[in-house]
Amino acid sequence: MADIVFYSEDDDLLHELAGLSSTLAAQAGGGSFGVVMGDDKAGTASSLASEGVSEVYLYRAPATLRDYPEASAQAVAQVAAAHPSAYVLVGSTKDGKVVAGRLAAMLGASAASDCSSVQLSGMDLIVERPSYGGRVRTRAALSGKYVVACVKARAYPKAIPSGAAGKVIESSISPVLTTSMIEVRERPVSSMDLTRAEKIVSVGRGLKKKEDLQMISGLADAMGASVGCSRPLSADLGWLPEEAHIGLTGLEVKPKLYVAVGISGQLQHLAGVKEAGTIVAVNTDKGAPIFANADYGIVGDLYQVVPEMQRQLVATRGR
Repeated sequence: MADIVFYSEDDDLLHELAGLSSTLAAQAGGGSFGVVMGDDKAGTASSLASEGVSEVYLYRAPATLRDYPEASAQAVAQVAAAHPSAYVLVGSTKDGKVVAGRLAAMLGASAASDCSSVQLSGMDLIVERPSYGGRVRTRAALSGKYVVACVKARAYPKAIPSGAAGKVIESSISPVLTTSMIEVRERPVSSMDLTRAEKIVSVGRGLKKKEDLQMISGLADAMGASVGCSRPLSADLGWLPEEAHIGLTGLEVKPKLYVAVGISGQLQHLAGVKEAGTIVAVNTDKGAPIFANADYGIVGDLYQVVPEMQRQLVATRGR
């Protein structure tokens, strides 16, 4: 018998973990326990309680405390440690990975990150995750009194209300912080969430200047798609925000359609799009690695191909 504890600072991912945790709890013969950190103005705790979760621990934390992943880790550890044994699921976001690492150290737990599949086999937690930059998938068996698994967004569907009402327990914590905030620099707020986009037009170093992003946006608008990019355009040139960077050191996306424009397709970028449904590539180099991983390829100058694609899409839509 074992219990399932789950946490994410991302509400959508939290509801996905709620469904997974309830399934695993039924198999393990234990309960499902959620952790919510913050002011909970959205009513997340009560919503989770209606989704088959046994208990939801609500830590009403001030905004300043939520900037410290170590505080969240200590809250989750407090809940997990109250159980003789527990599988702990954490959303695989940037902050979530920091929380999971600290949590594993606190609990002396085995851990795995970026899990796309989580299931029980006996008392082992079997996880699947990418290795070697996404070239292969690794299956690992995690065991021990406590186990921590970081689960990727959209790996599982959101939980739905079950009719059963779990208990919401308001808790408190006085975290021991080993870091301190020196300075906060505001950056432009982005509503971009490519991890949930159904269609993405992504652009790479084949684009000559920042002003030409309007052409890429035009194609994306015609497709009803979001705009992403490879690392150079966000990290090196700053033409697009960090939230648009797709790849090994950026986002892993799972769209139904992914259009790669002027992207050579190096391993680091391909690691972020390996779960895309259909990949369309546009590149002048017929030997570019992206073509070996694309379902459809166009060898040509993006400055000619992209406007024509947009024109054809608009014409088709107008029929």
